[in-house]
Amino acid sequence: MSTAEVPGQTRDAILRAARRRFGQRTFAEVGLRDIALDCGVSAALVVKYFGTKENLFAEAVSFETEATALLDCELDRLGEHLVRTLCDLHDRAQSDPFLRAVLTAFRPNGEDFAASFQQHVVAPLATRLSGGDAQLRADLICAQLIGLGAVRVALRLPGLTALTVDELVEHYAPRLQTLIDA
Repeated sequence: MSTAEVPGQTRDAILRAARRRFGQRTFAEVGLRDIALDCGVSAALVVKYFGTKENLFAEAVSFETEATALLDCELDRLGEHLVRTLCDLHDRAQSDPFLRAVLTAFRPNGEDFAASFQQHVVAPLATRLSGGDAQLRADLICAQLIGLGAVRVALRLPGLTALTVDELVEHYAPRLQTLIDA
């Protein structure tokens, strides 16, 4: 069965293509036909799933779905959960919200991606942390996860790519948990 024949996979493929396109070009420069062509479907099917280009753009720049998955855990296990969920998002869905935030920040529409990342990931994380430096610690946690994504996914440093998810959690999660618990 092709991707175009499986509704959930088709929608995800369209969304990935839209994120790539909107991360590289301005809203005005991206057409629904371009996105459809990237994933082998018709522009009409893109419209069926998202309605309008504006709706597709809003979902493409949003980090809401990933943020829900990332932050859905008790604080005492959040370090481990963040690392596992980040690895799962990348390995299963080819989506790393932290890396996407960085890669799109300096491109057209970058301010929309950055605002969504701040709204859906950083601010809710800071709200969950206690203490007067909660915002700083949330920023530092996100910075560490951005670094992990960059080295594991983009740079593919052998020391990290050789680790299993469990080994990565063992080495990395305690450092995040220290910031969470501070």
